[in-house]
Amino acid sequence: MSGPLPPSPTPDPPEAGSFESLLVAHQQRIYFFIRSMVFNPEDARDVLQDVNAIILRKKERFTPGTDFKSWSFAIARFECLSYLRRYQGQKAVPSEELLDHLAGAAEARADDLGPWLGALSECRKLLPGESVSLLDLRYHTRMPLDEIAGKWNTTEGALKQKLFRIRNQLKNCILGRLAGRLADD
Repeated sequence: MSGPLPPSPTPDPPEAGSFESLLVAHQQRIYFFIRSMVFNPEDARDVLQDVNAIILRKKERFTPGTDFKSWSFAIARFECLSYLRRYQGQKAVPSEELLDHLAGAAEARADDLGPWLGALSECRKLLPGESVSLLDLRYHTRMPLDEIAGKWNTTEGALKQKLFRIRNQLKNCILGRLAGRLADD
């Protein structure tokens, strides 16, 4: 699942308060919850697709007015465990105790995404244009490093080093901004 996603027709926006609007509003939280247990981003996106399909299939079981996040996270947790069991022979899989701990911590932090994403957006604006372009190619369009290296006439190793430095710069900037906000409160 590499490369940009194919364009899809723009669906009608879901009505506010509808089941579909709840699902759309929780997509980032569900994805980050899955990523806390499924460490490979490509695999996590696959699990997210499976979780979305299950959520839509089980939508009649959801009681409006109850906690959608907890309901959807329970489905995501089960799907992550199922996914990890299927691939246990192929990859190193954390213990169920560790996964339960990670899932609990991810669920507790799921509502804290706003400040982190806001800080990321602010910090990204401070990066040089070349760094932003590299991030977009690698993470938005999901271009493989060897293709970027060919386009930029450099080596994969040099790109890995540059991406490491950019991610580190973003991490330090984000943590600094969040620490500043906490001090202001």
